Amino acid sequence: MADLKSFDLFVPPELSVSDEIFHLFSELINITSGIKLDERKKGLLTSRLAKRLKKFGIQSFSEYYKKVKSDNQELVEMLNCISTNTTKFFREQYHFEYLKSKVIPDVIEIKSREKAVRIWSAGCSTGEEPYSIAIAVHEAMGGISGWNMKMLATDISTKALDTAHSGIYEYEELPDDTPLPLLGSYFLRGTGEHAGMIKVKDFVRDMIRFRRLNLKEREYPFAKTFDIIFCRNVMIYFDEHMKRHVLSMFHRHLSDNGYLFLGHSETMIGNEKFKPVYITVYKKSDI
Repeated sequence: MADLKSFDLFVPPELSVSDEIFHLFSELINITSGIKLDERKKGLLTSRLAKRLKKFGIQSFSEYYKKVKSDNQELVEMLNCISTNTTKFFREQYHFEYLKSKVIPDVIEIKSREKAVRIWSAGCSTGEEPYSIAIAVHEAMGGISGWNMKMLATDISTKALDTAHSGIYEYEELPDDTPLPLLGSYFLRGTGEHAGMIKVKDFVRDMIRFRRLNLKEREYPFAKTFDIIFCRNVMIYFDEHMKRHVLSMFHRHLSDNGYLFLGHSETMIGNEKFKPVYITVYKKSDI
């Protein structure tokens, strides 16, 4: 999902942003995406958006703010700039081990009549997480035929989704201890000009649908519930109101006995909608 880094390019003094304009951008970003930027992110915002001003020949941030307010497509591009996506394959490995050893067997038992598993990776960033989930599920269900596994992966950033859909990454995105049999089963190795790159095999990509979704939306466009939801290292950038909204929507769209995976620094303290079952893994309560 989207990490906001603390370091970026220097911005020329003539493109500095006033406190007043920064607050306008901060409020707009919070209203449209749920991401909260405090004063410490002022340098990040100015450096990230400077290239958009240059693209349009705009001379001030106040002028660019007016453009963003009147141009929905540029609003999307601005959010792309603000959300820098940092992730790796099998990040927080213990989650994928638990997914394989406990969650999938449990879901298979519960859904034995339907033979269908629905998974949602919310805030999927550049795709490493949903591909890791797909691989873990495929490993856990090896030899089990006749099941329909569908995964939805969503993010607010169209740029991140483009990378996710391509399924092409630097080799270093994989953990150093990735077993060779797993590499051969799920990835292709780049050669020539693509040396040092890997590509997710087509059958893995075909397990996932990538879509843009803003978690800020009042309603999510889902007709059916999900058995498993991953939303890791996303809500750390939301204020409390936004967190409550997202968790409420997860509860609504999670099936009975469904599992919710959060990031290692995200907790559910005081939330009665979910009960903890493992390290930042929760099951839906009956409330």
